[in-house]
Amino acid sequence: MNTNKVYLCGKNPLKEAIFAQKRDNSHIIEKLYLTKQSESNPEIISLVQSNKISYEVVTGSEIESMSGKEVLHQGVCALLNNKSLYSDLDFILEKIKTKEGNPLFVLLDELEDPHNVGAIIRSAVAFGADAILMPEHDQTQVTTTVIKTASGMNFAIPIVRIGNINNTLEKLKEKQFWIYGLAGDGDTELNKTKFDSPTVLVIGKEGSGIRLKTLEMCDFKISIKTNPLCESLNASVATAVVLYEWRNQNSSN
Repeated sequence: MNTNKVYLCGKNPLKEAIFAQKRDNSHIIEKLYLTKQSESNPEIISLVQSNKISYEVVTGSEIESMSGKEVLHQGVCALLNNKSLYSDLDFILEKIKTKEGNPLFVLLDELEDPHNVGAIIRSAVAFGADAILMPEHDQTQVTTTVIKTASGMNFAIPIVRIGNINNTLEKLKEKQFWIYGLAGDGDTELNKTKFDSPTVLVIGKEGSGIRLKTLEMCDFKISIKTNPLCESLNASVATAVVLYEWRNQNSSN
């Protein structure tokens, strides 16, 4: 697998990339590869031809050499334009000025598991978040596995690369955002938490959680009450629970 390149694999992620490309008038797909089997699939070939996307026929083994054997590719693989995968924070802040209701950003604090990152992205879209913020360093970026796990939902929500997390949070505080950190030992239970203002939800690293300096930046440290038999929820599941609650309180968004 070429780690310097990002590939999309699978039919649904391809659909989402094509939709985003048309919606935003952007250049996402650099090259498309299909196996002979996928080329004979009426749904796939109709999608490709109706959007006038050229492709190259390759073997499944060739796709695996690009994307990695661990990713289910369904005979579909696309090399992506890396720059198209990320958005600018100032652009997003300007864009949400016209939004009705309270905006929501989900900030990832050095998550390592691409499956967690992909699942969080998918949940963020499902429950109406406005952007995913992720640091450039010590954080899993948008990868082939992330895209596949997210079912291509990374194309449906801005993914913003940020520098220093605490500097970013300080900037968002100045923009009237309230910062909510998800912590197992948080002093505010989720069912008692009010999401009634512009919100940043901070998700900490698997195992160790939110770093201390970042946790100190949080206005609220929220926890999820669970059955004592269950020690904790993993990062993506816990995030989905909080996003569901946020959505319930902001159903007009």
